[in-house]
Amino acid sequence: MGLGVYALGRLPGAEADELSAHLRDCPSCRAELAELREVAELLARSVPQPAAHRPATRRGAGRRPRTGASLKGLNGACAYGSRGPGRPR
Repeated sequence: MGLGVYALGRLPGAEADELSAHLRDCPSCRAELAELREVAELLARSVPQPAAHRPATRRGAGRRPRTGASLKGLNGACAYGSRGPGRPR
């Protein structure tokens, strides 16, 4: 385990304490830690956040289907297609 795990706050207690002590005296490791934290923050922001939890509902839920209007339109389109424009009934 190392600096990356520490940057994510996942390093176990004793190891984290030891690394914290090292960081107090090591400017290059502190600089690397700052870069790792910046990258971790950018990655966290690039992942889409889940939408607020709400039950999924379909549009028009609870309404009766409008099959009558749909069937009338389909019948009309079929009749028009079989006769073509301008042909008598």
